[in-house]
Amino acid sequence: MARLPRECRLSVEEKIHNLRRLELLQDGNVLACFPVVRRTPGNEAVGDSDDDQDDVIFEVCDTDHETARSLHKVLQLIAFHELKESSIVIELAMWKSRIDVAMSVPRADCRVAIPDPAKSLIMKYGGFAGFLKPVIEGA
Repeated sequence: MARLPRECRLSVEEKIHNLRRLELLQDGNVLACFPVVRRTPGNEAVGDSDDDQDDVIFEVCDTDHETARSLHKVLQLIAFHELKESSIVIELAMWKSRIDVAMSVPRADCRVAIPDPAKSLIMKYGGFAGFLKPVIEGA
């Protein structure tokens, strides 16, 4: 999150407050709260009075995957903003290349949309493929 621009970071932080089992710390780190179950080797309940602490097993029990879903959502939000920032830079580079070539064309006419195959390649190259889906016109 530290790499995100301030306004994007604030947007992600705001959404983290609405996700269950996640806490945003003062330093900007995100704390995931996984439910933990304490068991003894015989799968006995927590209330059993077994004084042998060496035999206690702690298991993460996110059976409904609520914490995992919240973490996945945060990663998607961060990835979305990273992709948005990188695609803006690519669009500006394409726009600038058209401006540099065409001296007599109005600046507004030099704007170029990224074609759908290029969107997919950018997502694949940036590591976003399979995590985010590109918006394909006409789909």
